[in-house]
Amino acid sequence: MDSRAAAPPPEQVTSADGTRIAYRRLGSGPAVVALHGGLGSWRSWEAVARQLADRFEFLLVDRRGRGDSDDGARAHTLAQEVADTRAVLRAAGPGAALLGHSYGGAVALETARVAAPGETGALLLYEPAVGIDGAISAEQLAALNQCVLDGVPEQAVPLSMRVLDSAGLVTADGPLATLKIKPTPAFRRLAATVPREIGAVATLGPGHIASCGAIALPTLLLVGSESPPRAQANCHELAAVLPDVTVAPLDGLGHVAHTTAPERVAAAIAPFLTAHAQRSTR
Repeated sequence: MDSRAAAPPPEQVTSADGTRIAYRRLGSGPAVVALHGGLGSWRSWEAVARQLADRFEFLLVDRRGRGDSDDGARAHTLAQEVADTRAVLRAAGPGAALLGHSYGGAVALETARVAAPGETGALLLYEPAVGIDGAISAEQLAALNQCVLDGVPEQAVPLSMRVLDSAGLVTADGPLATLKIKPTPAFRRLAATVPREIGAVATLGPGHIASCGAIALPTLLLVGSESPPRAQANCHELAAVLPDVTVAPLDGLGHVAHTTAPERVAAAIAPFLTAHAQRSTR
């Protein structure tokens, strides 16, 4: 990606609770709504989008609480983020593909589960945050939330890496561990979203993956061979219940390959997006 390329201007939609959600359009062609993971922003998928901008139009979302998006006044829930995503899907038009990474993948998965027919036409998931119930204790969640209550949300970031490492969901020496902790207003705002997102997926319940068997959409599931074994196992458990799924291994790559090897991820998703576009025009 050319670092000098101009950022597309932000656009906004209004979610069901009145929260303004920002996104950026990049490229031209069939629409793809892209959701970033924790500690991300619309830029998380930018490099992949630029690889495919001659074939697809990406709507790169700032999920609530970061970037140009508002945060809303009530306690955070996964259902709120689903409503946010559906608002962006309406802006994208019927049948848009929905792409999500990590926590954004959990949002995409839940959106697909409750969406009306035709609201989205295809689902792309990169190691969605599923199967976490029971892996993180109430005490660990309380410690994460206490960082926010104490006014030092940036301290939740290294603590969250230790918590997720102990649960076998990230590696302590992986790319996420190199994040620089900065007590700037922007980083503190971003860091404050970490405890609530971990809490949201950690309390989905043991039947959540089984409930995803109702998703009839064509689905592409990206799984890095270098991601922690538990994270890979969770993805394969999900694949076993989805009725129309293709698993795409990312050999030699881990959990954030869309930022470290965007050309590889773009090559992995392009055929699936092309096939979806062809089905949509029949």
